[in-house]
Amino acid sequence: MKRILSVMLGSILLVGASTVHADSAQKNTPSKGYTENTPTKNRAEARMDVKVTYVLDGYGTKDKPFSDASFKPIPNARLIIIDCNGKIVGNGITDSKGEWSMKINTPIDRRFPTKNMGIVTVIAVADGFNEFINFNVLVNENGDGAGKVGMVLRPIIPDSRNEPLFNAQFHRFTVFDMLDYYAKKVGLVKQKQIQGAVGFGEVDMPWSATIN
Repeated sequence: MKRILSVMLGSILLVGASTVHADSAQKNTPSKGYTENTPTKNRAEARMDVKVTYVLDGYGTKDKPFSDASFKPIPNARLIIIDCNGKIVGNGITDSKGEWSMKINTPIDRRFPTKNMGIVTVIAVADGFNEFINFNVLVNENGDGAGKVGMVLRPIIPDSRNEPLFNAQFHRFTVFDMLDYYAKKVGLVKQKQIQGAVGFGEVDMPWSATIN
């Protein structure tokens, strides 16, 4: 993949926005794509609520810090949930409010012996935006059968460098390979090609939410 590392400040702002937004995510009736898995021993179970948004222009500064008003929902974004064994345990589309819910169970994380808790990876893709991968989404952390995460995507900008954002200390090529693997496994296609600004050539397009 030819994508070049995005400007670090932009990545930091978006990851920070994701943290703020996750705290304000609300639980709602499961949208299209809801599935339910049968719990088994040594597995954590929770209803996972995901909200996908992007940051409106001008927010994330001293004068306009992140708040609930900073975000606009992204409908028809695709969420892919992967457990610690590399198994896809969820795959669905957000509703008109940018929300999607499913009930999952996943192997418990044995690094936390006093918790019946699991950790999953969530990939979010949406047309018009770069992808986001959250590698540390908690399942049943508080033992209440609940879990939530906010995913903040960055719009594609023709005169900027476009690449996936993620919240882990992996080399970006490691993440890109992983993203391509699961996107192809689900059957996603690339977004329609657009022309970049003068001097940028064609934009290296992110994955689409559309399944081939």
